[in-house]
Amino acid sequence: MNLSQLEYFREIYITGSFSAAAKKLGITQPALSLQIQKLEDELDFKLLDRNFRPLKLTQEGEAFYQKSVEILQQIEQLKDVALDLVEEVKGTLRIGIIPTLAPYLVPLYAGLLKKEFPKLRNEVFELKTEDIISELKMGQLDAGIISTPVSETNLKIDPLFYELFFAYVSEKHEWYKDTSIDINELDENDIWYLEEGNCFQNQVNSICNIVPKKQNERSLLYRCSSIDSLRRIVENESGITFIPELATINIPAEQEDMIKDFKRVQPVREISIITLKKHTKERQIEALKSAISASIPKRMLEKPDAWIVDTQL
Repeated sequence: MNLSQLEYFREIYITGSFSAAAKKLGITQPALSLQIQKLEDELDFKLLDRNFRPLKLTQEGEAFYQKSVEILQQIEQLKDVALDLVEEVKGTLRIGIIPTLAPYLVPLYAGLLKKEFPKLRNEVFELKTEDIISELKMGQLDAGIISTPVSETNLKIDPLFYELFFAYVSEKHEWYKDTSIDINELDENDIWYLEEGNCFQNQVNSICNIVPKKQNERSLLYRCSSIDSLRRIVENESGITFIPELATINIPAEQEDMIKDFKRVQPVREISIITLKKHTKERQIEALKSAISASIPKRMLEKPDAWIVDTQL
């Protein structure tokens, strides 16, 4: 048994097929199959149930996979320790960021991070919160940037900043001329949603007291994972959607009147960086945090006296 075989096995599990894993690993499929067969022969049990597509692990394979991932993570940690012993910040930092944040946050900090830490490679993946936590535990990510609080245990949660929720109101809507709107007077049938299972949508449900999966009376139901897509619908149709503060930065001046704050109560979402409680790459993560803190409006760094909306996760 060798580390390469464990890495091959992990890649097959992640991709769900020998062909996809071989392509990603840069080896031939027969060579990959041979290595897994040798591993199974040595273990004297099957790791994979080859009757399923995508491939599934056997019961024994599940147990072996968990242990093999722990070993591979420990090897990665040894490499990270070596990097930490060097003064210079370098290496690769794999970050998962939720889709309602990544398109607005990454362009803000990317240039500064590259300038200040030219040898640090930042790989960013847009993923839902549950997937970020899962891949963090499996060693596929070094850290995640998500909306908190979350109920997940065994995570180190470090708040980064706080961004306001705003309403985005169509020019065709009766509230367009208002400077602010009352949450309690919102008609659910006026609201355009993100897809269910998205933490941002969970927060919108909480703000508006919406029951998930309740049938909307609108003839067009457009559920997506993109805030910008919902903006386009509001601009061209009618109604209202919700947008986070960073998403307002690049809205054209002629559309800024569509952005409305809320009367009496101001909802806020807390954005945090999460890692496993036992992790390395401290220096790289601190470099990322410093670049983010230097790139966003300073007022967003302070915890406001406002309603921090629960993610319901």
